[in-house]
Formats: sequence, structure tokens, C-alpha cells
Amino acid sequence: MTIESDHAKLHELLIQELQDFAVFLVSPEGRIISWNPGVLRFFGYTQDEFIGKEFADIFTPEDRAARAPHAEMETARRDGRSSDVRWHLCQDQSRVFVEGALHGIRNEAGTLAGFAKIARAVRPVHAAGSMIGTLVEGTDDPIYAVDREGRFVFANAQTARLLGRPIEDLLGHTREEVLPPETAADHRGTDASVMQSRHSRLIEEHFPSKDRGERVILTTKAPWLDSSERVIGLVAIGKDVTSRTAYQAERERLLRELRRTNEELSAFSHVVAHDLSAPLRAVKIYAELLTRHLEGRIDETARQFLSFVTDGASNMENLIESLLRYAESGEELAIRPVNVNAIIDGILHRLEPLMRETNATVTRKVLPEVQADPVRLLQVFQNLIVNAINYSGDAPPRIEISAESSDSEYRFAVSDNGIGIAREHFERIFSPLKRLHGKDVPGSGIGLALCRKIVEGHGGHIWVESRVGMGSTFFFTLPVRPSQRPA
Repeated sequence: MTIESDHAKLHELLIQELQDFAVFLVSPEGRIISWNPGVLRFFGYTQDEFIGKEFADIFTPEDRAARAPHAEMETARRDGRSSDVRWHLCQDQSRVFVEGALHGIRNEAGTLAGFAKIARAVRPVHAAGSMIGTLVEGTDDPIYAVDREGRFVFANAQTARLLGRPIEDLLGHTREEVLPPETAADHRGTDASVMQSRHSRLIEEHFPSKDRGERVILTTKAPWLDSSERVIGLVAIGKDVTSRTAYQAERERLLRELRRTNEELSAFSHVVAHDLSAPLRAVKIYAELLTRHLEGRIDETARQFLSFVTDGASNMENLIESLLRYAESGEELAIRPVNVNAIIDGILHRLEPLMRETNATVTRKVLPEVQADPVRLLQVFQNLIVNAINYSGDAPPRIEISAESSDSEYRFAVSDNGIGIAREHFERIFSPLKRLHGKDVPGSGIGLALCRKIVEGHGGHIWVESRVGMGSTFFFTLPVRPSQRPA
């Protein structure tokens, strides 16, 4: 046996063992003259079915019409090698996307003796048992690839489910063949943009679905490059965000409805306040006039009854004013930089008569500048300070205001030495018109509810820590970067 024959047998053995590649020889006239197991693996041809076929027979009809087989052989004849990534036809007329090279073979005299074709499938149809195959098929996200003409080269099970077709009915078909015309046109436009730019993009796409309605898919698309850095198609990985999008749309609808309701409530409150205030003022005025008119002619019981009428009208006026402020607190906030120290200065100046009467003192640490509605923030601090004075018990009120800050929020504290609050009432006191001490302590029962509404409208929260007889500390937070929420 000669060395040359040994080399020939070795070459034949190597070719037979290359099952991950289709390797075959083509005569100078374009007829297939050899076969290896990779041909069966990728193209589905047995040796008897394959040898003797025309090289052009494995090309698609459109490539044959474009004379692609002839051009490939001419390039290999002229340059020694021709490479491309294209669709080829299988034995059952299905299509496989392959990366291949056609080499021209010349004898010792330099005469063309034929061609050698080496091809491998680009789509990972045999990756099901591998880690990549498991990830691709195990994910809930649609993953697919298309060539430059928009034909599906690869699609996982989720893509098939999304499009409502078996995988075999997608491969080799264009978007126009599986999607409505308008949808296909939109997708083709974005695909062309990604391939032309050679940059990835995140795109929101809509897919019609017969059984689940329209699906909204947030898709990352990236250009697909071959070994020569040529764009040969596009790879896409999507995330079904239909429920998230529907939730967001419903949330926005509810927010619009809530804003409209708040506006109507505010308008209604103003009307009611005006319509109630007028007759209440009349009742109060005429009760006072009647008291003066009957001075010296009525007994103490009648005088007390008229006093009840006057006091009741005054209390009702205060309640209407408090309810009106509570309704107005749901209106849009005017967020701006606020010097909290200046806010406290203004409140203490306004409350000076009450503080002098009760011998109250207010101390504070240096307070920060915040982003808030200054009028609403003033209402919060004023209500908390007045409450601390009103619920001080027999001791002179001692109130301390402090603040701490973090990267995301400011936390304010208003502490007092008052009568304290039982734990079971910590939540109840923030509800409108819920008062713990009735007429024993002045107030309308709206103040703390108003504080909660304002603080939560800024995106913060409010709470209390207290022990009966040991005073109370009211805490509330304001975000460093507030985003308005419906109060």
C-alpha cells in the first residue's frame, strides 16, 4: 500500500466522521459525486439519493432563478473559494439555513477537477440536549432568528405558541406569511433598521393571538453577523409584557378617574360649605341678637339654651371649615423648595397667643430644606403642634421638632410631654372625625386625617409612637424627590 493511498483512505475516513458537517464533491459540470453522513443529518439524503443529483437541486427555487448555484461555482472556479450563508432544500423540500464554502479543486496540471462543498446548519436544531438548547426551549420568552429577507431561521416553542403555528410551519417562511400585513410591515421596518444600523434595539411590538388576544412583546433585537462580520440576519429575544401593559393602562385610567372624582369632591365641598355657612351665620347672629334683645327679661335657663345655640353654630362653622381644608388637601400639590425653619417660624408667630396662654415652649434642631407644597407642609406642622398643646394635660406643653435624612427621604419628628395615646388607638386617630376625648379637648377631629392625606400625597407616610401618660412622638417622612400621588 502506498503513502498516497493511505492518505486517501485517511481523508475518506475523516470525511465520513464529520457528521456535524455536510461534505460532498461536485464535478466540474455541477453534478454531485460523493456523500458523507452529514448530508443525511442536515439534508435528509441517503447516499443513493444524493449522488448523481445536480448541485443546483439543493438550492431554493428563488436562488436557482437568480442563478446562485452558477455564481457560486464561478466564484470558486475563479478565486478558489466561495462562501455564503443561505437556505438550501432538504430531501423532503423543507429548508435548512446553512453556512457553507465551495472550494475549487485542481489537479497537478492546474486544471479544475471539481469542487468540494463543506456546509453546516446555522440553526441549532440538534441543541435540545445541550445547555443552550435547554435554556432556549425552557424559557418563557420567545426567541427567534430571521435572515435578511425576513424568513424564520430559528424559533423556539414560545415563539411558535405566540404566533399560533408549529415550528416547522415557521422555518423558511417570512413574516408576511405568518402575520397580518400591517403587523408584518411594522416588524419588517424595525428589523431593517436594526440590520442597517448594526446595533441592538429594544422595541415594543404587538402580535395578534387567536386564543389570548393581542400580545405586547418587549423585544431586544440584534444584528446577526457571520464570521466575516457581514450582517446575515437578526436575532430577537422577547418578553411578554401584556399583563404589565394592561395593568399600567388600568392604573392610569383609575388615576384619571380618581383625579376627576377628587376635583368633583372639592367643587362639591366648596358649594356645600358656602350653602351651609350662610344659614349657620344667620343662626349664630340672630341667637346673639335675641340674647341682647331679651337681656334682663329671660331667666338663666333660657340664657343657657341660647348659649348652646350660639356655641353649636360656632362649632359647626369650625367643622365645615376643617372639612373644606380636608377636601382641598387632595388638590394638585405645588412642589417647590421649602425652608422648614421658616415654616416653623411663621407657625410660632401665628400661635403666640395660644402658647402664651398655655405656657407652651417649642424647641427645634436645624431643619432641612425639602421639596414640598409649602402651604400643605405648614398645615401638617401646625396641626401637630396645636394637637401637642391641646393634649398636654395639666403640665405646660413642651414640644420638640427634629429631622433626620437619608439618600431617599427626610424623617421629621414632633415630640410632646402630653397625656399620650393607647396603642389600640394608633391607627384610629388618623381617621376623619375620630376623636378620643370628645368635648374635653378642642378640635374638629380632622387635623390628623388632614396630616395623613397631605403626607401621603407627597409620597411619604405618617405614624405615632406613644405611651399613656408618657407623651407622644409623631413621625412623618417626605421623599427627597417627591412624585405626586392622589391623596
